Amino acid sequence: MDSTAQKSILVISYYYAPTENPGTRRVGAFVRYLPQYGYRPVVLTTSGYGALADDEERLIFRAPDILDIGRWLARRARRTQPTAPGERLPPILTPDSGLTRVLEKALIPDIHIGWLPSAVLRGRQVLRAGTFRALFSSSPPPSAHLVALALKRLFGLPWVADFRDGWTFEPPNSATLSSPARLRIERALERAVVLSADQIVTVNQVLADDLRRRYPTASVTVISNGYDSADVATPRPHTKGSRLRVIHTGALARSRSHTSVDGLLAALDALQQKQSPVLADLEVCFIGNLGAAEREALIRNGCRSHISIEGPIPHCETLRRQAEADVLLLVTAPNATSVTTSKLFEYLASGRPILALTGRSAAAALVEEFKAGIVIAPDDVDGICRALEWFHERWRANDLPTRVDPRVQRFDRRNLTGELAKVFDTLI
Repeated sequence: MDSTAQKSILVISYYYAPTENPGTRRVGAFVRYLPQYGYRPVVLTTSGYGALADDEERLIFRAPDILDIGRWLARRARRTQPTAPGERLPPILTPDSGLTRVLEKALIPDIHIGWLPSAVLRGRQVLRAGTFRALFSSSPPPSAHLVALALKRLFGLPWVADFRDGWTFEPPNSATLSSPARLRIERALERAVVLSADQIVTVNQVLADDLRRRYPTASVTVISNGYDSADVATPRPHTKGSRLRVIHTGALARSRSHTSVDGLLAALDALQQKQSPVLADLEVCFIGNLGAAEREALIRNGCRSHISIEGPIPHCETLRRQAEADVLLLVTAPNATSVTTSKLFEYLASGRPILALTGRSAAAALVEEFKAGIVIAPDDVDGICRALEWFHERWRANDLPTRVDPRVQRFDRRNLTGELAKVFDTLI
């Protein structure tokens, strides 16, 4: 489509390339495919993760985070300290660090609020320099919505606010809302965003129902997470290897608090105690960012010889490993009903059977709807044992299914972007 005929949209997202995470992939796919539907996305994001050589060409504008100054000063200070040849300095803020935990409790609504002033200034410059038809913001972090709220009040443009997770309902880190005073402030901020936005988008029906219940006048629609068919290989028939490979990709508690593999580890111990033949063939592999406590628990487990731990790998390699797995492992926090992680949709597109350790959640509903695997509560040790034994029996018979329900195609990100374009069509 001729770019001169496209309607410009300012896309506000803290997470964007070159950093890599599920939020980046969702927003990045919207930006990639919106031009096919007549929209010209212009991105406002942080400079905290660096920049791309073609930012200008790709219409990406970056604003600094106040924390960037702290990082810069810390790096300067560390350069004065002697280091061994080839030694890499550790990052200033890590999810496990004490400083991060202090800042998460002190900064409202999130640790990235220092991005807001510069992002509003940068966004105002961008909006004044062109003709824009709408705003789009995506959270987490919620501070991205506060940037959009300020720009909405300054320019009066239609605004679509995208909630990939709940804000005060089942947030990724519930510990930050343990203070009643903070919870009141965050609910007031959430209310201002929801009632000021012209359209709310959520990734599943659970989040949508919560917002409709608490804000009856808000217009809420569901555009789920998804997968990119250009990246996912065509499923191939299963090939039985020498081990029953159960693979988990991505983070655990680093992405959502209270996510734990304790139930799985207890199940492995139980199988060992009863000398189950499953353990003679089993390998459980964790690929991605794990917290220090999680790594320690996996390493110290009595079935350590059946567990392998790998760090983060490129997303394309992650998809390849998912396609080669015998069973794909999904773990969610036991009481999180609103979780549908983006990797679940990649799991569904791979055709590999899923062992979903989740409560009565949106993720469980999807696995059951598409008959894609077995759903067990994450703390149901006996149930996990039975599931592993069932998978093992099917594996030994070389009868593990490879099946992609044709309805999964609705989660192709190109199709999902078409749904977002319809939202813009209604507003503009």
